[in-house]
Amino acid sequence: MRVRPTAVAVLVVVALSLGLIAPSGASASSDVKRKKAVDARIGALRADLDDISAALAKAAAALQAAEAQLADAQQRVAVFRGQLVAAQARERQLAEQLRVAMAEVDRAQRSIDATVRKMAEAHAKLGRMASASYQSGDSGTLGVVLDAQSPGDVADRVVLARSAMQSQTAVIDDLANARADLAALRATLDAKRAQVEGMKKQQEAVVSRTYALTTAAVAAERDVSALTSARARAMSVIRAEKLAEQHRLALAQAQSRALAKRIAIAAAAAARRARLTGRPSGSGSLAWPAGGGLHGGVGERINPYTGGLSCHAGIDIGAGYGDPVRAAATGVVVATTYNDWDGNVAIVAHGGGMTTWYAHLSSFSVSPGQRVARGQLVGQAGATGFATGPHLHFNVAINDTAWDPMGWFGGPMRTVGSLCHPPYPQPTL
Repeated sequence: MRVRPTAVAVLVVVALSLGLIAPSGASASSDVKRKKAVDARIGALRADLDDISAALAKAAAALQAAEAQLADAQQRVAVFRGQLVAAQARERQLAEQLRVAMAEVDRAQRSIDATVRKMAEAHAKLGRMASASYQSGDSGTLGVVLDAQSPGDVADRVVLARSAMQSQTAVIDDLANARADLAALRATLDAKRAQVEGMKKQQEAVVSRTYALTTAAVAAERDVSALTSARARAMSVIRAEKLAEQHRLALAQAQSRALAKRIAIAAAAAARRARLTGRPSGSGSLAWPAGGGLHGGVGERINPYTGGLSCHAGIDIGAGYGDPVRAAATGVVVATTYNDWDGNVAIVAHGGGMTTWYAHLSSFSVSPGQRVARGQLVGQAGATGFATGPHLHFNVAINDTAWDPMGWFGGPMRTVGSLCHPPYPQPTL
């Protein structure tokens, strides 16, 4: 427990004499009740703030996961778009190849049509030649010679016959060639048509894949973007709620400090009115307030929090969390309050200017104005305030001066000030 200012000691030296004077009147009692309610609200607000902080941490983790999903989706979208560009390029390539193939099919068809016409013309020509030969009764070269009227006529007739035969042979050869060309052109046409059909099917597959890739990319990006936006909005709401809760907590803490100040002022006024003096006599007039032994005495020590030299104004008694803490003597409860250093502290006035302090309690079993008997339960040990673990910090004060509690348990009767030296101020509660 830290060294307290003299005014605070006066506050609780004695608010009553032998239980006949009320601690601070009706208004102080109302302030105590209000402070208890405010402190309870502070506890609830702190719990709410812890819940909000946990929710905020959870939302932050969810947002981080969503952002990671968005990054993954965006990467997949980039892959999809790359594949889409390739598919579109392939589609254009196939369209060009299909156009060329269709043109080749058209040319092949026109060649076939021309060959068919050529063959028809050859057939017709050959037919005409055969008909003319039949009508003239031509029996070949011998017949031509026999029908000649003179040797010169014979020569002329032979030349004409051979020429006719050559023409027929040429027509037949042309017809044969045309038939061969027709077969080759039809084979080429069939191959081109099969190629065109294959290209059409391939193009349909590419178009279908392109559409599927586009749809998947857009859907993935839209869904993950919506998720990220929702998580971000949730984060904003929780942050706003946390700020509001912190504001409410700060207001409640300010109200608690104001009430504590009012209670202290009222108690100090009561102490001044009482003007109690005196000093309890003899060792053994107090009962040991907790079940454990002495863990730390009065005097100078290294402060476990600041690391500097300080004055320890009371004794530390071993106690487990929740162990009973009992009144060292009969008296009246002056205050059950809280401060940052001592945590929950109960103060009992015993008359003759003596008060005893019970600090770092986890909870109270008494309330201000209540009369307690020696050994009666005051509260439960704990580690509230600045404490390294559960224990009881026990002080004894007479008027404005803190005394070594061990003087009532077999030790020398001495003030705390006699054990703490300058530059430390006169130690008080």
